Amino acid sequence: MEEGSFLVPFMSVMGLILMSAFFSGSETGMTSVSREKIHKLKMEGNKRAVILSQLREDKERLIGAILLGNNVVNIGASAIATALAIRYVGETGVIYATAVMTVLVLIFAEVLPKTYAVRNAESVALFVAPVFVLVTKVLSPLTNAVQVVVNSTLNLLSNETAESMTGVEVLRGAVDMYHEDGEMLKDDKDMLSGILNLDATLIEDVMVHRSEMASISIDEPAGKIVKFMANSSHTRVPVWKEAPDKIIGILHAKDVLRAIEKLNGDKKNLDIKSLLHKPWFVPETTTLKNQLKVFREKQGHFALVVDEFGNLTGLVTLEDIIEEIVGEIEDEHDKPAQSRIRKSKGGAYTVDGDVSIRDLNRELEWSMQDYNATTVAGVVLHIAQEIPDVGDIFEADEFMLKVIKKSGTKITRVQIRKIEEASAD
Repeated sequence: MEEGSFLVPFMSVMGLILMSAFFSGSETGMTSVSREKIHKLKMEGNKRAVILSQLREDKERLIGAILLGNNVVNIGASAIATALAIRYVGETGVIYATAVMTVLVLIFAEVLPKTYAVRNAESVALFVAPVFVLVTKVLSPLTNAVQVVVNSTLNLLSNETAESMTGVEVLRGAVDMYHEDGEMLKDDKDMLSGILNLDATLIEDVMVHRSEMASISIDEPAGKIVKFMANSSHTRVPVWKEAPDKIIGILHAKDVLRAIEKLNGDKKNLDIKSLLHKPWFVPETTTLKNQLKVFREKQGHFALVVDEFGNLTGLVTLEDIIEEIVGEIEDEHDKPAQSRIRKSKGGAYTVDGDVSIRDLNRELEWSMQDYNATTVAGVVLHIAQEIPDVGDIFEADEFMLKVIKKSGTKITRVQIRKIEEASAD
């Protein structure tokens, strides 16, 4: 045999393996690079990013062209190698060619280029994008035919359409993933999650319950009302008549100070009723996103919350909504408060009864169900179906809850621990 008769097919096989490596690496690079990175580069004016974005808009066509080209070169390389082996070794050359080509294709045409592309997805994708503009155009007749066959086959097998995730759900998943991978601090994760959950959180989940509201009767002497405002940590206070749930107006500390100044400090002749602002009532089923939008439009900071029957259930402020994003906000007049979620011995936690399930889950990274209740005490009442006694223990899925303090019928403190940890102890 002449030397050229071996060299040409051998070089052809090597060339086809290199082409296979190119297709394999390109596929991994262009499909694994994040859409967010490409969008950012496109906005910065990167021309290759624009080309890549256009290619990815029709993924089926792009993948079809890559797989078609990859299979053609792989089959071509295997066929030439087999023919070459049979020529020099005989019929047993098929076995040798299969073994050698499997190793070469697996290592040099699949694993190596794909591993490199995973590690350098962005640079690989941008580098090969212009080439695949031409490849997809040349192979488009074949890829279109293949796609028709594939779609027809899939339609025969199933008519169900895959449910796609919304952009918010994708972002939630990304935030959780980066936090679990250790690439995002818990505080950052809580802030981003708070923003994404504004549209899924209702006012009733964050409002100050009416039993905790600081309010005063209009029938109190003006001097007593001024003293109440001066000692309050709030600048706006609801004012009621006849009963605490019959709010007739909102009193602002700044208006009181201005009125006292006009009267040269005479608090006795202060007309409190003339200083009241009309109360603003909102339904408890309003989402925080919508309420924040209304606060901005009306330049408001304070609203009273009512249920479906129009009964007062609490109040919500702009600060309450902001705290859902950034966490608890305290100013220089706020008294340092003891933590409402405290770690006890043996992995248990002592929790105030009015702590919301959402705050508990966010603080401890748990997934306790709320059983349609808002607070920890509400969960205990739902499970007990009666007013429990101190010392009573209940199970809520994977958690054990023990009532450790009450005030009348109100559950004020609960000890919570995971059942698996209790079993281990």
